[in-house]
Amino acid sequence: MIRGVCFDMDGVLLDTEQLGGVIMREAAALQDCAITDGQWKALLGINMASTKERLRAFFPGKIDPDRFIQDWCELMLGHIRREGLPFKPYAGEILRHLRHRGIRLALCTSNAAEVVAEYLRIAGWEHAFDQVVTGEMIANGKPAPDIYLRGAELLGLPPAACIGVEDSYNGVRAVRAAGMYSVMIPDILPWREEVAPFTDTVLASLEELEPLLKRL
Repeated sequence: MIRGVCFDMDGVLLDTEQLGGVIMREAAALQDCAITDGQWKALLGINMASTKERLRAFFPGKIDPDRFIQDWCELMLGHIRREGLPFKPYAGEILRHLRHRGIRLALCTSNAAEVVAEYLRIAGWEHAFDQVVTGEMIANGKPAPDIYLRGAELLGLPPAACIGVEDSYNGVRAVRAAGMYSVMIPDILPWREEVAPFTDTVLASLEELEPLLKRL
């Protein structure tokens, strides 16, 4: 029986992935580096520590990863404060409905804690989740299972009693490795056969999640 749902944030609840890619390019340009489309997509779903490692590999000796992360956070938050936070359809509704049903909720995001806190404040979701796990709280980022294992632990549930909801390949690999029921709702990255071993169900939108829970 499913008693908990662990949500990724960007690309699942918030429509921020494309914007995040634009801001990544701006942050890299501040150091005279140009991130390609393939490099940006390789950064989807991983935490800040892993992002720094990949930046060093992409631009050896040319980029300061710490400065990049700081610039990205400042630029991203500046944009969101000016333009507002873009939500995925049905995001607020699914969180309310699951809470009403007594489902325990965790946010398991690789994003930086300062960004996550601001997003939750702007969204009015400060109390929407029973637990929030960010990339800084775990040793190994996605596709390692650490963030989902921590989410289940903090919810007081075994991973097998939880669903993990993701949009990235790194994300569904992390969910599967944690032993949770794996749901992918594709966003920037389409579902592909190569991720079939890591997904139990592929949904078109968050609106399909509650009917799925009723069937499990």
